[in-house]
Amino acid sequence: MDPVTHASLGAVVGGLVLGSRLGRKAIVLGAAVALLPDLDILIAYGDDLSDFIYHRGFTHSVLVHLLVATGVAGLLARLPHTAPIGFARWWWFFFLVLATHALNDLLTTYGTQILWPLPVGALSTASMFVIDPFYTLPLLIAALGALFWRFAPRLLVAGLVISTAYAGSGLALKAWIDHRIQPTLTAMELDTRPRLVQPTPFNLLLWRVTVVHDDTFLEAWVGIFDQPIRPDFERFERGDRELRRAALALEDGQRLQGFSGDFLRFHRDEREDGPDRLIATDIRLGAPGYFPFGFELAEKADDAWQPIPPRRVEESRRGERLEAVQAILRRIADPAGAPCLMDLARPDYAIQHPPPRCRMPAQPEPGHPEPAAP
Repeated sequence: MDPVTHASLGAVVGGLVLGSRLGRKAIVLGAAVALLPDLDILIAYGDDLSDFIYHRGFTHSVLVHLLVATGVAGLLARLPHTAPIGFARWWWFFFLVLATHALNDLLTTYGTQILWPLPVGALSTASMFVIDPFYTLPLLIAALGALFWRFAPRLLVAGLVISTAYAGSGLALKAWIDHRIQPTLTAMELDTRPRLVQPTPFNLLLWRVTVVHDDTFLEAWVGIFDQPIRPDFERFERGDRELRRAALALEDGQRLQGFSGDFLRFHRDEREDGPDRLIATDIRLGAPGYFPFGFELAEKADDAWQPIPPRRVEESRRGERLEAVQAILRRIADPAGAPCLMDLARPDYAIQHPPPRCRMPAQPEPGHPEPAAP
């Protein structure tokens, strides 16, 4: 989640736990403590790939939060100016503010290592985009209202209840969309393939469905008001098997696969001013042509791929990302007239030229058969 969301939630939780003792100071203190877990971005893990993989690591673990809350509360319970608040109240303040930060990140696509150091990796529900104003605004309004207008616990409770209900609706909608698309996946023999269902940026009305299928991956936008509700898939190149084998033979390729699973794309970046580069891209966040997390892993030398220090590369520029967001808004408002994903992607993603249209008719018509298995 973004810093504004974390600070707003921390302010509300802090105000509810310590507001009766500290008043408005609890709002400010809660917001500040809620931002602490993300200070791990200041840690240099050695290279771009390590920074990507290890972010939201130990600082987001509830087991670490238990230890931090115990240690800090024990210290504050001994200091003259803070001792009257008591150990228990301080402990609940620090634990709840820190733990709700981790729970927030758990809702996003990349999730968080909330049980570090247990060997379970990052956990995720993928039920909310990393920035969603409809979730953040109730918390922000409640926190600002209590800080600058009138400190009222009921206002803080209202903000927390509304935002929590919205987060719960994301979980419910994700399960509902996954259920509604199951017949299409079964008909296309894709029901056992790795898939990811997640909301598109800034909303819960339009969802992105990604299915990995050998050397391709399939993408579809599914709106909760679509008629019918189904994924009208477009197919995209995932990279040939030779590139995939070369990337996964590298230590960095194996580390990236351990974090991203099967949701990786591999391609060769041909260069005139130097050796070609092998790039692996995490396809979980973004869209074809707009994936923000790709990494150069190797370069071609003597007819072989030689590992290089991994460096992050990004596919799109700011103006192009704004174009993609506009397309999402058009897809929500006008499913029939909005562009397809392939209309926004780079040509090297296409499997067919020109690519097939992304929305099939509601009922099979002559010349328009139902989607077949890839």
